[in-house]
Amino acid sequence: MDLRRADRLIASVPYLLGFTPANSLVMLVHAPDGPKTHTIGHVMRVDLPDAGSVPELVPLLRAPLSGAAAVTVVLVGGDPTGDGPAHRDVMAALAAVMTDIGVPINHALWTPEIRLGARWGCYGDEACRGELPDPAASTMAAVTTHAGQLTYPSREAMERALDPDTDQALARRAALLELAASRDEATPADRDEEIAHACGLVRDTVARFRSGRSAGTSPVLSDREIVELARALSHHEVRDLAFGACWPPRTDLAAAAEQLWTVLVRGVPAPERAEPASLLAYTAYLRGDGPLAGVAVAKALEARPGHTLGKLLDQALAHAVPPETMARLAQDRTGAFAAVADRAENAARRTVSGESWDDRPGGAGPG
Repeated sequence: MDLRRADRLIASVPYLLGFTPANSLVMLVHAPDGPKTHTIGHVMRVDLPDAGSVPELVPLLRAPLSGAAAVTVVLVGGDPTGDGPAHRDVMAALAAVMTDIGVPINHALWTPEIRLGARWGCYGDEACRGELPDPAASTMAAVTTHAGQLTYPSREAMERALDPDTDQALARRAALLELAASRDEATPADRDEEIAHACGLVRDTVARFRSGRSAGTSPVLSDREIVELARALSHHEVRDLAFGACWPPRTDLAAAAEQLWTVLVRGVPAPERAEPASLLAYTAYLRGDGPLAGVAVAKALEARPGHTLGKLLDQALAHAVPPETMARLAQDRTGAFAAVADRAENAARRTVSGESWDDRPGGAGPG
């Protein structure tokens, strides 16, 4: 991204965050290879504070900005004062905070809202101003749309996208989960076979969603399928191996997995919802979508307070751990996920006399 074009940069912010911010402070953190770098390491957003509250941001900013070369700040909200930007007192307080942290502000920008034709300006340079281009026509809009990533009109809209299904649907699935748990107690299954079958189920369902994306459709899961997937992911071995479906990010496979996790976050009752929510958070984290990852982490911890993976991801977000570091979880499991899932196929082959599983229509899993 070209950080030298302020108007284009501001117009790209919704696609960097995953939603259009309002009354916000947005920080684009420059990668640590020089303050004039045009590479963004990560993006942060907080609700717009008053000037007196800005010093309270120091504990929130210090760890995520550790090692940053500089930041570009976009303040969204407020009416202009005369011909200049609004909230000058907030920006002045933020400049003092950034000096204390030791990270310079490379560029400080303002706009009342991010939309076509909205005014924008620079703090400290009255000649630096203009009108915003169409955000939907930005390069970032094209990149995220091509990758199948949604950009919501607001943070609230992003949160609503993960709202649970109806109470009636969740009650039906909770009852099915209880019934299945009772059956497990009465007739325990072989652990290794159960894990292999669960991995195969998750892999095959991701493949369905991948095929649906190619065809422009979205599979609809039945109550039984949602319950079986929830039970599969309740095995931590399966959930952890499913990290392998999230890597590399922005691929068709990862996008299909993210779509499945989203469906399950909405469709699985608590406390089992914590598992797909943590997978959704992790998948979003890998592709740099911190806001969605944060919403998904909140869903995981709401469904199961103290959830280990949820807490880990929450801490990673709070300290702005680079996605490349977190990616090791997926990289280490990409091959293992397919290998374990193949055990279920191999078992199925042995039960089909004279017929090769790979020769049967639909027998092959995702690549």
